[in-house]
Amino acid sequence: MNNQFKTLTAMCAIAASLFLASCNNSSNKENSTAQTEEHQHGEGEHHEHIFACPMHPEVTGHEGEKCSKCGMALVHSDGTTSKGNFQMQFTSSPQTIEAGKPATLAFTPKNKDNASAAVPLEVQHEKKIHLILVSEDLSWFNHIHPEYQADGSFTVEETFPNGGNYFLYADYKPSGSTNQLEKIDVAVKGKTVTAKTYSTIQNTATSDAFTITLKPDDGVFIANKAIHFDGVFTKNGKTFDVNQLQKYLGAKGHMVAIKTDTKEYVHLHPEVEGTILHFHTTFENAGTYRVWLQFMADDKLHTTDFFIKVEQGEVTEVKTDHDHSEHSHKH
Repeated sequence: MNNQFKTLTAMCAIAASLFLASCNNSSNKENSTAQTEEHQHGEGEHHEHIFACPMHPEVTGHEGEKCSKCGMALVHSDGTTSKGNFQMQFTSSPQTIEAGKPATLAFTPKNKDNASAAVPLEVQHEKKIHLILVSEDLSWFNHIHPEYQADGSFTVEETFPNGGNYFLYADYKPSGSTNQLEKIDVAVKGKTVTAKTYSTIQNTATSDAFTITLKPDDGVFIANKAIHFDGVFTKNGKTFDVNQLQKYLGAKGHMVAIKTDTKEYVHLHPEVEGTILHFHTTFENAGTYRVWLQFMADDKLHTTDFFIKVEQGEVTEVKTDHDHSEHSHKH
């Protein structure tokens, strides 16, 4: 009897031990699962994809948004690109450029941290280098595209109209890096002409049958804040739908603005909104700007020019979100 009792007691103790062990294992598994789920969820919460402007990497936002400085669509980056340390090496043939005579302009992208390494460039708006040329007084403008050569340079032929100083803006993007912009000063030998000055604001320009008017949403161009403005077209005096424009370099239009005193450069890409071109950007500094809008219509490239005044705005942090609800957006 005592042996039976002892055996029964031992069996109960073993069963209780197994039960407790099972409960502990279950609890540990639940805790482990909860911790794993919490860890995974926590990572999901903190890992938000980064979208940045390929031209202005400091402008970031969400998928589907546009850059507040140039209007380009933000692209997925997640910090995979870097600013890099690049320089566009410039030479010309002949070395002394003369007005009225063609010269070959050569541009070779260099990595200043590794001068012997090749620097491949990415295609942006159908070209690897966008070269904007202007005279010092901003009365002359050209937008051309150097082509790649076997020696790693990009060359293009140009004829400057007059003697004097010119500025060349090389806009390019090395592979794996962010967009680069360099201003190159060029002196052209030859007869100079009296520098042109601008004083009358000109928000409307004409090319052949087309007339374009720039209309900022709030009636004025303002610095230090994200602003929106429209490019309203007419043809032969009648409203023209910009959807009928042909694409030029992958877009319905390209715009460049250069500040008259400091030669600060702004490059804009519009989007089509209804029947108009819609721009949004941030002018970082107040002042007057010469503005050029290029578009393709009837198999012809049209270049129109404007002279606008950007008023001083309240200095605030630049917003990157494109939110139409904050703007009256009158057409």
